[in-house]
Amino acid sequence: MESLVIPNIYGLVRPVEDPVNHILLQERWKPNTDPANSGRFELPGGKWRAFEPALACLGREIAEETGLRVETVDVPHQEFALGADTVDVLTPPMVVQMTRGPYPSVLVILPCRASGTPASRGDGSRNAAWHDIGLLREMIDSEPGRFTALTYAVLHHAFNDGTL
Repeated sequence: MESLVIPNIYGLVRPVEDPVNHILLQERWKPNTDPANSGRFELPGGKWRAFEPALACLGREIAEETGLRVETVDVPHQEFALGADTVDVLTPPMVVQMTRGPYPSVLVILPCRASGTPASRGDGSRNAAWHDIGLLREMIDSEPGRFTALTYAVLHHAFNDGTL
C-alpha cells in the first residue's frame, strides 16, 4: 500500500499589537497517540481538508486551537478561475516535510498576524501563549528538545533566514 503525506497548514503567528517581539506557540498534548512529543512546543495548525482554501484552513485551525482571529496573512495570494475550476495560488515562505519520524506530514507555513488572547481550545494542545522571540532564539540553541521536530526546523530556519 502506498503511504502518502498528510498535508497541514501551520501558522507563524504574531500578535497584531506587537508583531516584532512575540510569536504564538502551544504545547502539543496527545499523550495517548504521540507521547514522545507531548509537552513540547509547537506552532498552531492542523490538517488541511480537501478543497479547503489554505487561508481558510489557517484561520479555522488558529481559531479552533487558540481562539485567536487571523487578521492578515503575509503571503502573496491570487485566485484563478477556469470554467468550473477555481485555483488558489500562494507563495508560502516555507514548506516543511517530516522525512523520518512518527508520522508522514508536510506543513505549509504561513506567516500571519492575529488578534485576541490565546486560550488552548484544541483537543491536542495546551498552554497557548505569546512567546518572546529573543528567548525562543536562545531556547532553540540551548534546549532544542523542548520543541517538536517540525517546529524546531521552522523556527531554526526562520531565525537564520531573517523571517524572525
